[in-house]
Amino acid sequence: MKLKYWLMIAFLIVMLLPVAAGWALFSLYNYYNDQRSVAEYVELTGRLAPIEKRLSDPELYRLQSSDAYASLSGLASDQVNVDLYLPSGIRVYTSGGDTWAAGAYRVRGSELYRDLYDMQIRHRTFTLKKPVWEKGELIGIYEITMLRGEWLEGISVRTAWVVGFAGVFFILLYGTVLWLLSRKLFRPMRHLMGRMHAFARGEVPVDNVPTRRDEMGMLLEQFDAMQEKVRQTQAEVEKEQKEKELMVASLSHDLKTPLMSISAYAEALSVDAPLEPSERRDYRDVLFGNVERMKHMIGELEMYTALGSSELEMAMVEVEGEEFFDMLLGSYGGLAERGQIEVRTVVRTDRLYRLHPEQLMRLTDNLMNNALRHTSLNGLMGLGVIASDQPLPEWVIPTLALELDKYRTGSTLILVQNEGTAIPEEQLDRIFEPYVQHQNQEEKAYAGSSGLGLSIAKRIAIKHGGEMRMWSAEGYGTLAACRLPEM
Repeated sequence: MKLKYWLMIAFLIVMLLPVAAGWALFSLYNYYNDQRSVAEYVELTGRLAPIEKRLSDPELYRLQSSDAYASLSGLASDQVNVDLYLPSGIRVYTSGGDTWAAGAYRVRGSELYRDLYDMQIRHRTFTLKKPVWEKGELIGIYEITMLRGEWLEGISVRTAWVVGFAGVFFILLYGTVLWLLSRKLFRPMRHLMGRMHAFARGEVPVDNVPTRRDEMGMLLEQFDAMQEKVRQTQAEVEKEQKEKELMVASLSHDLKTPLMSISAYAEALSVDAPLEPSERRDYRDVLFGNVERMKHMIGELEMYTALGSSELEMAMVEVEGEEFFDMLLGSYGGLAERGQIEVRTVVRTDRLYRLHPEQLMRLTDNLMNNALRHTSLNGLMGLGVIASDQPLPEWVIPTLALELDKYRTGSTLILVQNEGTAIPEEQLDRIFEPYVQHQNQEEKAYAGSSGLGLSIAKRIAIKHGGEMRMWSAEGYGTLAACRLPEM
């Protein structure tokens, strides 16, 4: 239940429960009073019978001296009071004091004749009023009032019970409300505050908060999700920082060799020692070659940084796949021939694509250059573009067919495969990281140049909404696959 609905219901219950408890207590009191009244009525009927018999004497209802009523003195007590009235409303006798003189005390007729024959049960007394007849003529009315002694004696006890019950009820109500508030509000807030303090100290909370369906549960879930997002962002920032540090260190190391070469050859050209024209020409070629190498390294670093920026927007164009990829892959035949490597090219697509032609050419160049460096002399390379509904080329590593079919679901694959030494699994996991290169175990050296080619290729694939992976199998070689969305 949502917290706002729970609070509304809780407040309504807190308001209604005291009213309901008061009504129940009042009803219980009235029920007890009614039951007690019936018992007292039965008891009083027997006590009133002899008193009524004495009061039915017609001689008592005359205006006469107090001596005439001396016989009634034994009927009255501190628990019983007797009043006698004439039909005109004049009271001729009362046990509560002296008899009044004629006309000294008169009761109105409406009050005198009200509730005749009816036992009136009040909080403190019972009252019975009856007429007295003589030869069919009304000659007087007597009224007997008796205190409810036992009832009055139990008032203090009942009052104590009522007060005690009310106190226990309100204590239970207050305790229940506190317990519910603790369960619904205070406890989740303590969990949230504990998580906030732990997050501020950089700690990971170990306690598991039970699943809740109200606003506090949603708040805890959102806070945990925020913590996880912040931790992921921190981890990414730390990873990027380490990558930047590695890039700076690697670039400094890579630039040191051509700079030292440039310095040495520049010094040789600047001395007065005679040099043959051919030597000077060779020195200049070396200098310019090193300068071009440095420019290439810096250009790749700039491209890698730009592709990693979220602000870079590439101008995509719509192309017809078969025509574009035939042109793109056809340019690599001569490159392979110069390296005495056989290249098998396959284009199987009739789809349309939105892509950046220049960047996709850079992606393919980087994959091809990487594959050429790792292909042995007179080896075989495979280069293909396969749509999602077309069969894979026959030169693809057989053990990867099922995995590739699952990987390319709804996408076109750009495949580059070479024959050569398999890349170990631990190196495959990091092959797309910047400045991470496969070490050729035979030559005990890293094959490649700047170490950014595969990283740039993967970022280009991601910018196109795709992905890139690499597989390697002993006895076959290595396969790089770029997944490209189809229109």
